[in-house]
This record gives sequence, structure tokens and C-alpha cells, in this order.
Amino acid sequence: MANRELSKAEWLDKAEAYCAKSEHCAADVKRKLFEWQAPLDLHDEIEQKLRENNFINDSRFCCAYVHDKVEYQAWGRLKIQAALRALQLPETDIHNALSMIDENKYRENLKSLIRQRQTDTEDKRFRFLLQRGFTFDEIKKCK
Repeated sequence: MANRELSKAEWLDKAEAYCAKSEHCAADVKRKLFEWQAPLDLHDEIEQKLRENNFINDSRFCCAYVHDKVEYQAWGRLKIQAALRALQLPETDIHNALSMIDENKYRENLKSLIRQRQTDTEDKRFRFLLQRGFTFDEIKKCK
């Protein structure tokens, strides 16, 4: 789209459409506004309006993020927590979302990753699992 001068309402509509497609956090929206070359003085105002209209909700985003990373990418708690902190989300929302992890699914993910890496040396397997965000104790218990 050629960048003509958009009004504040048009920028807000564009941001709302972006948020309506999938769950996003404020950092995602700000990055997108920057990519779209929206005027910098509108970024905070647009974010505030998106929060007021519940297009951005930190708690909801954290829960969706945690669910997707456990369900589809088999990440461990530590990696998920680090990624959410990098997005500068509130610690309480991060903690609440992490506490909602289905422990059976989490353990099954870890066991599956261990089985997939059966041919690796134990050191290599441990490093891989640690990089995926599992703790040393979690790995030891599932061996």
C-alpha cells in the first residue's frame, strides 16, 4: 500500500484489524506501527485505545502464548518465560499463564523430545533440552 497520509482513525482501524486476526501484545503492535511508518506521536495513543477496546490484553496474550508454545513447539517453562519477559509483559501475567500449563502435556512433550534425541550423546541431549527451556531437574526426572 502506498503510504498516503492516513488519519488517526485510519491508523487505529488498521491496528485493530491487525489485532483482530490473532493475539498480539503491545510490543508486536508497536513494531507493526513502526513498519507501517505510522507517525511516532500516535503510537502510544493507538496502544492505549487498543487496550481500552480490549484488542490488547496482556493476560490473555500470555495465556495464548504459553498454550501455543507448549502445545505446538514443545518449549519448556524457562524459554517461554524469557520470551515473555523480552516482550516486557507484567510478571504477574507471566506467572499466572505459566501456572496454567497442563502438566501431563508438558511431561509428554519432554518425554517425546528425549525419545527423538535417543541417538544423541547424553550431554548433547541435555544441552538441547536445556536450550528448549526445560530445567535440569525436569530432565533428570523424565530420564
